[in-house]
Amino acid sequence: MSDTIKSKIDILRPNLPIIIKEINDRQYDIQPEFKKYGVKGMIHALDDAKTNLDYLFSAIGADSKLLFQQYNRWVNTLFINLKLPVDSMEVFYYCTKQVFKEMSDKNLLDKKLFGKIIEYIDIGTEALKNEKYDSISYFQKDNPLRELLHKYSNFVFTGDKISAIKLFRDIACSDIEIKDIYKYILQPFQLELGNLWHENKINVAQEHFSTAVSQIAMSLLYDRIFATPKNNKIFLGTCVQGELHEFGIRMICDYMEYCGWNTYYLGANMSHNSVIQMINEKKPDIITISCAMIFNISKVQDLIQAIKSSGISTPILVGGYPFNLDSNLWEKIGADAYSRNFEDAYSISEKLSSVKKYETI
Repeated sequence: MSDTIKSKIDILRPNLPIIIKEINDRQYDIQPEFKKYGVKGMIHALDDAKTNLDYLFSAIGADSKLLFQQYNRWVNTLFINLKLPVDSMEVFYYCTKQVFKEMSDKNLLDKKLFGKIIEYIDIGTEALKNEKYDSISYFQKDNPLRELLHKYSNFVFTGDKISAIKLFRDIACSDIEIKDIYKYILQPFQLELGNLWHENKINVAQEHFSTAVSQIAMSLLYDRIFATPKNNKIFLGTCVQGELHEFGIRMICDYMEYCGWNTYYLGANMSHNSVIQMINEKKPDIITISCAMIFNISKVQDLIQAIKSSGISTPILVGGYPFNLDSNLWEKIGADAYSRNFEDAYSISEKLSSVKKYETI
């Protein structure tokens, strides 16, 4: 998507609270039964409307219809699981189109952006009607460590943190390769965890607890990870501001450290200025940005642009759920490459670092 469309979205964003309120009011007029939920229901509806528009504009800004299709497939499945009427989303989109059309007619909205809004809403509406979110299990039968994976997951999902950590301590002290522990235990567990949350089979608290246990488990590998000889290559990994899902980038940084790189793991919710300051200070060979939530894609775009505008030519690698949905997304937002997992990140970083030149002004 051109910078023009994204810049017009950015101009529109400060007005979104007013726009969301108008859309919500119209939906309540069409579906007055929602009024029985009172003020709490209204607040929840406004939050949901904001989320819907965040996904819409993130997809438009990234020029990715796939992202918005997948979001609406997930919404469809979520509503079915919760026994909610899917037509309420269709009404929301109908009201959204009305509001933006009126803005366009009054020259309060760019015509090209309005056309994109209508195009994407139509795609989303069709996805709601005709398509379901693809549910898969990451616990594969051909996993050579499936017994350990199932034991670990059972302990975590039943809240038995002590047994889970004891088991993982035994795994960490065994002769199982670090790569295999990541590939066959930690990675599928976290992917399955995300899948269960997406399908509303676990709540946010359960997801956070499970991830916290896995973070403790992963730290038990540090004696082995930091014992490897280091080369002179530097890897910097971060999440964008507002992105709180940092397990994936932490796993990548730890694996890169194990493979001999010197890593700087900045973690979640990092401001653009802080990231750029660290890049200029540490002069990494590779910069990696992780994003798990579709609505944070615009922030990834902004960070990439800010890095490059600072005169930094270090290769930028991206990864996370949205990039796995749309394999061309990385090019659309200005990155140099993308990785599907920690093994990809290592192999791609090795290739990119061999031709990288660092410059700053």
